[in-house]
Amino acid sequence: MPDAATATRPGQAQAAQVVTRPFITGTRRTDDFQYDQSIAQPTASAVKLATYELDTDGFTSGLYILAENVTAGNAAAVTFKEDGPFIAYATVQFSDTNNKAILGPLTGHDVYIINKYGGYGFQDDARADGVFSATTGAGGTGGSFTFILKIPIEIVHRDALGALLNKSASAVFKLDLTVNTQANIYGVLPTNPGTFRTRIQQYGWMDSDMHDIKGNPASPNPPALNTVQYWDKQSPTVLAGSVNQRLNTFTGLVRNLIFELRDSTDVRVTNEADFPDPFVLQIDKSQPINRLRNVWRHMIGEYFGYDQAVEAATGKGRDAATYPEPYNMDFGHKPGAENRFGYLPVTSATTILVKGTVGGSGAHKLNVFVNYVVPAGGDPKALTGGR
Repeated sequence: MPDAATATRPGQAQAAQVVTRPFITGTRRTDDFQYDQSIAQPTASAVKLATYELDTDGFTSGLYILAENVTAGNAAAVTFKEDGPFIAYATVQFSDTNNKAILGPLTGHDVYIINKYGGYGFQDDARADGVFSATTGAGGTGGSFTFILKIPIEIVHRDALGALLNKSASAVFKLDLTVNTQANIYGVLPTNPGTFRTRIQQYGWMDSDMHDIKGNPASPNPPALNTVQYWDKQSPTVLAGSVNQRLNTFTGLVRNLIFELRDSTDVRVTNEADFPDPFVLQIDKSQPINRLRNVWRHMIGEYFGYDQAVEAATGKGRDAATYPEPYNMDFGHKPGAENRFGYLPVTSATTILVKGTVGGSGAHKLNVFVNYVVPAGGDPKALTGGR
């Protein structure tokens, strides 16, 4: 008869359960440089670059676009337009293996905005980047510029949520870029067109070894594999005065909303005073936001650290007439510190209204950048470990 101390009681486990460690314990980050295209800056019409078909790297996290323009022999007093130099890309679109847009179509400046407010890094402002430059004035290299934009695919880097399975050379993801005309980049053009160079560095995760260094089993895939985040842009025309604008709806979990007001000439700065004060966001019959404009400006500094003057040339300033509403800061103080519990669920039947009073006169354009997540299997619990 077994000793009472060693007898197996009803329901008692016979052996310790093996716990599978997270995906990132059995893999390593990887990056790859495959794309290099140079053209003369266009003067007449925009130029579409060759499509970048992503290299198969296991699981893709994102892309860095390095844009470099070099001028010579300039004598003009060069200036950049408000969205320059990022507007050097007239269109940016990242598509899945069925040619469905995951990001875009957006402009380069749009991508700058979603990089800055989307919650993807410690330092998010491309103007504050150590490699950023934009040369104005009558010097010989006036009109030269360098900047980096990120195409965000992965949602949360700490566990690789949202990294896309990318192993088939016959079913590839694609990035399409169109280079803008000089007239759309500069206020005063350089004397001679520059040579515009685009290079792309892809980064992601290698295939998992399915175990860590000690042989403990590790997951072969990122969590909730086939979860995808989208960046979409809506641009309804709104007239000065009282606004009650319905947004296009979709089905997913909203991670970010960014509102940007422009006037009829596509300028933001003059719309600083035209942005609604207060701004109201209504979702179905509830009104979660009824916000004073100055308090929102304060919140941008509080959340992101953008506390310099608006449109600060050195970065760290907020962007004129641009107001983000993050739903991705339920883990820490900064957007991007997220547990994925705070996303806003919407469906195609949800009514989303923007209300307020737009100042100034005439027609305005309200750009709304919508970042939403479609979880694997449509189940939001897949994003949070079943909780």
